[in-house]
Amino acid sequence: MICKKCGAEIESGFLYCPKCGESIQLVPNYDVLEEELLSRVVEDKDKAKDNRFATGVYKPVAKASTKQTEKKSSTTASSTKQIDLIKKLGVFVGIVILGLIIIIPLLGSHSYDNLMNKAVYAESEEQFAKALGFYEEAYNLDDSSFEAIYGLGRMYLKVKEYENAIEFLNKALTFDPANKKIYSYLLESYYALGDLDSIYALRETAPNDDILQLFSDYVINPPEFSEAGGDYEEDVVLTLSNSDGNQIFYTLNGKNPTISGKLFSKPIILKEGTTEVKAVSLNSTGEYSEVVTEVYNITYKALETPVVSPSAGTYTQQEYITITVPEGCKAYYTWDGTDPSVSGTLYTQPFPILKGASVLSVVIIDSKGNNSPIYHGDYIYNPQ
Repeated sequence: MICKKCGAEIESGFLYCPKCGESIQLVPNYDVLEEELLSRVVEDKDKAKDNRFATGVYKPVAKASTKQTEKKSSTTASSTKQIDLIKKLGVFVGIVILGLIIIIPLLGSHSYDNLMNKAVYAESEEQFAKALGFYEEAYNLDDSSFEAIYGLGRMYLKVKEYENAIEFLNKALTFDPANKKIYSYLLESYYALGDLDSIYALRETAPNDDILQLFSDYVINPPEFSEAGGDYEEDVVLTLSNSDGNQIFYTLNGKNPTISGKLFSKPIILKEGTTEVKAVSLNSTGEYSEVVTEVYNITYKALETPVVSPSAGTYTQQEYITITVPEGCKAYYTWDGTDPSVSGTLYTQPFPILKGASVLSVVIIDSKGNNSPIYHGDYIYNPQ
């Protein structure tokens, strides 16, 4: 909005021009009202005086008889009392008028609108402590005023009372949650106190990318995980990255990486079990980002008992054994009933059933060294 008086741009939410103090609403001018009231008081007094001496001529009273004199004397005494009463009343009225003359301007100067005008003008003149006083008085008159609350937040920041600034700026943010300037003032206050946790928390409330961009001057981007935390059946190959090219430190035991972290230089292989990964970025000036955490629960899929064909039994014709081997696994077998995982022959192709009675034992071993349950089958081959 543009001020009609001086042409300065006025921030949204203000009712007064920050440059000249001109009100942008129809606010009564108390000085004019006071002047008009006083003018009427003086005018009424002048009219009363004029009515009393309307003709401008004094008329002497003729001498009267004794009775008339006595009556006149009595009347005069009564009139004297009335005159005294009128004089006293006049003094009282004068005191009241004098009080009004003193109090009315004082009341006008301490009205909300007058205080806000003074506060905005003092702020524009960079008289921040003075402006703070006016905003405080205005806030005491109307503690729900966005202008007074926001003004207090700005002025507390200017006089470096950061905790008070944060209190009132957060209140102002509830009135206008997408106000970019309020976010910038809050960031400045938190940073002055070294309160990075509050900066990170505030970033989570940013309503748009424009406001989110403000945080780039205060916040170091944390590492990014190539794989999200969660449940897995296979090993996880984890890579940590940072868009700013900062160093990354991490731990795999839940400890703080800013204290006991290992410098990330190559992919991390996460194996079966639960692993809590914490990581942090470190920039060239020695400042850390927030610590980010992911938890990985890896449970290898259990291997099933090997599938062997044909099944155990008695045969009179030559048959060949076929073993189904899952991808990434190997199969081993023996014909004498011993443990195939220890002394077995690697299965590469179908093999014939041995003559006579034999016990076929088969095991599947995956790439991680996990063994399946052992298959046992009694085979008898008696050729005809």
